[in-house]
Amino acid sequence: MELIGRPGSRRMIPTPAAVIDLAALRRNLSRAAQLCADSGVALRPHAKTHKSADLARLQLDSGAVGVCVAKTGEAEALFAAGITDLLITSPIIDHHVAARVADLAAQGASVRVTVDHLDGVVALAAAARTPIDVLIDVDVNMHRTGVPDPEAALVLAAPIQASPNLRLRGVQGYGGHWQHVREPDARRAAVADGMELLTATIDALDKAGFDTGIRTGGGTGTLDADLALGVLNEVQPGSYAVLDRQYGEVESTWLRSLEQALFVQSTVINTAQPQWVTVDAGLKAFATDADVPGTDLGTYVWYGDEHGVLVVGEPERPPLGSRVEFVPPHCDPTIDRYDFIHVVENDVLVDLWPVHARGRSQ
Repeated sequence: MELIGRPGSRRMIPTPAAVIDLAALRRNLSRAAQLCADSGVALRPHAKTHKSADLARLQLDSGAVGVCVAKTGEAEALFAAGITDLLITSPIIDHHVAARVADLAAQGASVRVTVDHLDGVVALAAAARTPIDVLIDVDVNMHRTGVPDPEAALVLAAPIQASPNLRLRGVQGYGGHWQHVREPDARRAAVADGMELLTATIDALDKAGFDTGIRTGGGTGTLDADLALGVLNEVQPGSYAVLDRQYGEVESTWLRSLEQALFVQSTVINTAQPQWVTVDAGLKAFATDADVPGTDLGTYVWYGDEHGVLVVGEPERPPLGSRVEFVPPHCDPTIDRYDFIHVVENDVLVDLWPVHARGRSQ
């Protein structure tokens, strides 16, 4: 805390540390908000990326209508920190989770949930003491969650409508497997196929007289295609706020308009070897599911739980004690490794944001 506001304090942060460049973050938030506003589509960013109420507030101030969370535990943590408009995107299935959702709603949260099985509807109907908005999750070819066809959606719609405290508000269709499709035409074609499935479900529900006013889904990698197709009227990008190395490999004019805002800062702790230097950021400092961290200085190599190696020659070789900031391979699970995000402007540490929902995966 004593470093906040001190000139040069960006290079004094105890490492390894999650660092966000505030100016780049703000520009990313503004860019997405403007793009959605121009298309007449609501922006509901996915807070599973950052799990921070402070960052969520910036998103709301930039024009977001609310935020998404993946799990009920994230919703509880963010609500406790003052974020009230929350969509839980993972379908509710058991009565324990349904009871926690009902508690959130009773405490005043504007909580919206998704379901894809009758068990979830039954559990929510039994637990709800105050009105809860419900969306039917639709499988758009990802085969992870969601009803498989319009007929299955209709099976859920009737009991939702019949419950005194459940209100059917629409549908969700998210294709996570599209987000990192490298080639633009292939990515757009995949989104179009998935939106055909979502549209078929919307049409069936509309014909039966059910409410499909909310049509939510989409993500960072497909945002331009999501908006162009015009099926969704609410979008859920998450990683757009900070980016990562995976998104840097996707061919996209939209993604190129964004800036890398998240870094993992490390310290060079050994320079004895002529071919590389050792840094204090290893397997515990990054998500490890998406190749290695990125840097312009050289090539990162995993070298243990606590350490990494940066293969670098002269004259780029950083000296002992110097700081190296890496682009994380995958932003969401990388941030979840940290208690705080260090917020910087130029070379100054300006704030510390708690990762309020860190580890809240239940």
